[in-house]
Amino acid sequence: MNRSIRSNLAHASAIFASAIFALVTGASTAPAVVLFSDTFNRADSRNIDADLTGITNNTGTALPADGVYTHPFLDPANDPGPQDGMATNGGGARILSNQLLLAVGAGTSNAFVNHNFTNASILSDGAFTVSLDVLGYGGNGNGQGGGFAIGMSQADALLAGDAFGADPNNAKFTNAFLGDYLDVISDFWVGVRGDGVLTWGNGAVQPGDPGFNAVAVGSKTGTISANFGVSSFNAGSTVNYEVFFDGVSRGVGSFAWSESNQNYIGIDGRDGAAVSFDNFNVMTSAPPATPAITIDRETGNITLLNETNQPLSMTIYSLTS
Repeated sequence: MNRSIRSNLAHASAIFASAIFALVTGASTAPAVVLFSDTFNRADSRNIDADLTGITNNTGTALPADGVYTHPFLDPANDPGPQDGMATNGGGARILSNQLLLAVGAGTSNAFVNHNFTNASILSDGAFTVSLDVLGYGGNGNGQGGGFAIGMSQADALLAGDAFGADPNNAKFTNAFLGDYLDVISDFWVGVRGDGVLTWGNGAVQPGDPGFNAVAVGSKTGTISANFGVSSFNAGSTVNYEVFFDGVSRGVGSFAWSESNQNYIGIDGRDGAAVSFDNFNVMTSAPPATPAITIDRETGNITLLNETNQPLSMTIYSLTS
């Protein structure tokens, strides 16, 4: 190896170690505004927002009782019940034992917050983070689990259907549980599956496509979260992200907004009985680190800078010279 390259790699390693220390020690001082939070700590009900207990709303949008969430795909007999047992028109949803349950009984169900998360505070802080606890479900395959999606217009979110087949409107939040991937309506999604795999993707992608990612995490339940670096909500602008499972970084990448100023956020679940969720949070944050390679055109020296929380493939680095 060229001595100058070796020297620069060693220097990059030192920078990387220092950066990790800064990330760890500085995490508590990073700017953060809780835009929306739901602990689901309220009375059992088949109407998941019948009252506002457990909900923190700093979105700037009025979110009254029975107006916090919209269910695009829900058993029409869900409230007051009993459910009709027909998977084709949606599963149930409810608050039970201070948790949110989706995909209750036959069929899947989903929900999105009635706010467009394009807040000025996201741009001023440079990023936002979404986190969600996926607590339990019966299935153990790649077609069951829970997740969330971002970057949807309200019009598209209202069309979302079955988490696998996208029926009846050929639209769904994620492809976390596989199925008809072409009908994914979000710009980005992440979910954990019954086979112990964390999966995430840039919109309408399937396994093998660029932008589809899957990592074995050894558990079908846990906290899924992602940090999104945002400088603009204009269509085509780049969003850098870092994905976490139970607080451990699992991947980084980027995608582009498909539409301007459209960032509705929703939750999805698929199981034969129910998927339970807790602690749904959306807050501003500091931007995720972006790995970079710098090449000195005069000397040929190469500097690698990786301030993320994981080793990376060379393909993820941005290149400057």
